[in-house]
Amino acid sequence: MFTRRSTTFRARWLLGALGGALLLGSPSLILAEDSIADVHSVSMNHENSTGWAERLKGQTIVENSVEGRAERAAMVELQHQRLMEQMQKEMGHSRHQEHNTGAYNSMSMMHQYGAGPANGLLATTTGAEPVSDRGGRCPATAPVKEYDISAINVEISLNQWLDYYPGYMYSLTENIEKVREEEARNAEARESEGHSNPGAVKNGIQDQWIQPLVIRGNQGDCVKITLRNKLEFGEDVSLHINGSDMVMSKSGLPATTTNPEAIAYGPREDAEEGDKPEPIKMEWYISPDAQEGGRQFHTYSNDRELTVMGLFGVFVIEPRGSKYWEPLGTGPATEARSGWQVMIENGTGPDFREFVLIYHEVGDEAFRPVNKHGDFL
Repeated sequence: MFTRRSTTFRARWLLGALGGALLLGSPSLILAEDSIADVHSVSMNHENSTGWAERLKGQTIVENSVEGRAERAAMVELQHQRLMEQMQKEMGHSRHQEHNTGAYNSMSMMHQYGAGPANGLLATTTGAEPVSDRGGRCPATAPVKEYDISAINVEISLNQWLDYYPGYMYSLTENIEKVREEEARNAEARESEGHSNPGAVKNGIQDQWIQPLVIRGNQGDCVKITLRNKLEFGEDVSLHINGSDMVMSKSGLPATTTNPEAIAYGPREDAEEGDKPEPIKMEWYISPDAQEGGRQFHTYSNDRELTVMGLFGVFVIEPRGSKYWEPLGTGPATEARSGWQVMIENGTGPDFREFVLIYHEVGDEAFRPVNKHGDFL
């Protein structure tokens, strides 16, 4: 018999699931972070935005003109540039002091509105590394759980009216085809008249494939992760589990944000046609006395835009010896490889049901998704 227990992921995230459909968006860090990220670049990377930022900018200019405020866009851009320059000035001292901190090496302008000396949006800390440097390779006797994970581009539908935006997500590589099928169903539904066809979107996310990746491991397990970079525009990505002791499988070095081995690089400019980026392999021996519960993971590589647009997830530490089962369906329960809700067959105590809640906001106040017709909301 499964008894009920709720696992709420308390990660200082901003907003709940929009319309009860999806739980994707813009997380902050699960560990307390008081300092503000270093700023190296503040320009918007239009080459990697698939025209989204340019479309938004053009739409804003048109709307301002209709409202009799044609000069507003230029004024906002000028003020924003002044803000960025001030942030660089204020953080200059820290930049000269810290040479190897793992701070973000680029920032998207769209996600800096409102950021000041005490309000860095999604800012990493220059004083704390999310991954411990005390980890080591797994002991030969530890039970092994393996996850093959890919970072992919995906259109994320927000509700049953099929408002959406082009985002990113981590997916188990074995599930990418199912993600693409769901994405295609939503795209096809957007072509139909009215709002009678919600595509693959369900109330409360349920068993949708387009959702934040939630994976699990038990106390005493050896978790082995293969990370593949399948992003379309060549961005570098990583996957760092906050509070973990992850190490690189090849070298045994800590998989910290400052370790270049921990980056799944995108294609190099001089790469030949057909060359594919090499995946990276990491492992984490979860201590038998590790605290149960959720730990956020996300990318620290390239632009923070990857994270706020969906490239994040949760790793949950379960009781030693536990098994995970799918909560939906009929007949005998099947193994749950991932998912925001599962049934836990507890290896050390009563069985229970578990769900992970992720609060977030897509983008910032300047970001706008589009409706099913492609018009900005």
